[in-house]
Amino acid sequence: MADRHQFRATWHDYNAGLYFVTICTYGMRQTLGHIDDVEFFPSPLGALVAEHISAIPARHPDVELVNSVVMPNHIHLVLEVALGASARERPASALPCGCLIAPCHYDAVGDFHHNTRLALVVGAFKAGVTRAWRRHHPQASAVWHPRYHEHIIRNQQSFDMIMKYIDENPENWSRDCFKHPRNVGEPMQARPRNMAAREMPPPSPAKYGRDALKVRT
Repeated sequence: MADRHQFRATWHDYNAGLYFVTICTYGMRQTLGHIDDVEFFPSPLGALVAEHISAIPARHPDVELVNSVVMPNHIHLVLEVALGASARERPASALPCGCLIAPCHYDAVGDFHHNTRLALVVGAFKAGVTRAWRRHHPQASAVWHPRYHEHIIRNQQSFDMIMKYIDENPENWSRDCFKHPRNVGEPMQARPRNMAAREMPPPSPAKYGRDALKVRT
């Protein structure tokens, strides 16, 4: 059987970095809430998910939650994973994130990121929500799709487009690809409007750094 993680970049180990993460509900069911007139109204499960999203930095000191949104059948996160230090305490000049590009000569990562920092953080989040929900609803079915999708944020343009996509997600729900998925057996890949289907060309290392990130407060 083909490894289900082999579509990920083999040149990156998915530890330190800046990531756009999408997690879908099981069967793409709209169990997290509903949208009425561009405003999202969470269900009890959706409210629980929002609480666990907010708790990610407290539970993982090396991870910063840059942005997030809960939608009826999926969530989007922008996560900054630090390397060996707190994402909130390390000086900006020491940040290793941003210019994540495939080098000209590299050794491919062999484990396809089953046990990398990003995978462990996402896995802990999903498991925590499921445990908390089943504590009060023991007969509840699966909450999450078993997989998730991530995009390595590699430059300022990508970052800005993803932040805009997340901020405007509720008002664009009527035409969102997640509202009417073509195949509920696979998670949809979120792609902000106008983002090229293939990776952007490698940015200049000087162009993209922590000071350039327009993080919303």
